[in-house]
Amino acid sequence: MRTMSAQTSPQEITAQVRERIVSLAREGGYFDAVLNAGAELDRLKHYLRMLAGQVPAPPARPEQSPTIFPPFPGLDEHPWRDPPPPAAQALEGCLAAVTRDLERLENADLLHYDSGIVGTGRWSVHPIYFGGERTDRLFWPQLAMEETAAAVRSLDGECTGFPLADVLFSSHAPGTTLTPHCSWDGFRMRLHLGLKVPEGCGIRVGTEARHWQPGRVLTFHDSFEHETWNRGTERRVVLIADCWHPGLTLPEREALLGLTRKFEVRALLAQLRVPEAMSEPLLVRFAEQERTDAQVRRFWRM
Repeated sequence: MRTMSAQTSPQEITAQVRERIVSLAREGGYFDAVLNAGAELDRLKHYLRMLAGQVPAPPARPEQSPTIFPPFPGLDEHPWRDPPPPAAQALEGCLAAVTRDLERLENADLLHYDSGIVGTGRWSVHPIYFGGERTDRLFWPQLAMEETAAAVRSLDGECTGFPLADVLFSSHAPGTTLTPHCSWDGFRMRLHLGLKVPEGCGIRVGTEARHWQPGRVLTFHDSFEHETWNRGTERRVVLIADCWHPGLTLPEREALLGLTRKFEVRALLAQLRVPEAMSEPLLVRFAEQERTDAQVRRFWRM
């Protein structure tokens, strides 16, 4: 987060962001709107009280430690999603469309992911949805991935509007490793569609390692500790697409969108995730979107 001191640890930064989000939600009427809602949001009511320190958090699960939003109560939690959910099978059926888009990126200058979790090598991405917005159209209109965007939007449980979700082509150069880490939240499940998969590539989630296969989807929860590696001699490419955790109900999903798409909350999250060059245009877009966002207007005093 660029506004923090260089001496501030990542754990302190994310804790401060969480505390600020809770403060904004209490001051802006979000807490009241949820607590006055019906039984369909009972789990979220308990969750907000937990975030506010009014009720104790449940014991942490081994290997699961999302950095901003702790695990949501009552969800079926395990690292890998077996058997594959309908969204995984549907995305595999879109392989031809995704491959056509990928071919247009062969000679493109991708965005190099500058993150402390890159242990060695280079992690390059082409974001399609990032921060809850369609970023390829905004920043690289000549490389807009229309077929891939339509494929992901057709998936059961897609969450392209959620500011902590991603849809992107992810490339690991030979020799790239990502160090063990957990994601920001536990509200999503993550789909990896294998596209270019040389020998020597793998991913560990929790205690189990698996390997990508071209045209097949691995589905996992990145709130659990995970790491990836490319020990081969060629580039590894997968499509990353996030969907809502299957255990979240539609009212809960709508309320979580209401919380995280509020401009001030999105701006806080963007400071953690968004490269400096993308920040100003995205903040402008966030402000524009808030004016007509039905869930923000429903849950916040405007």
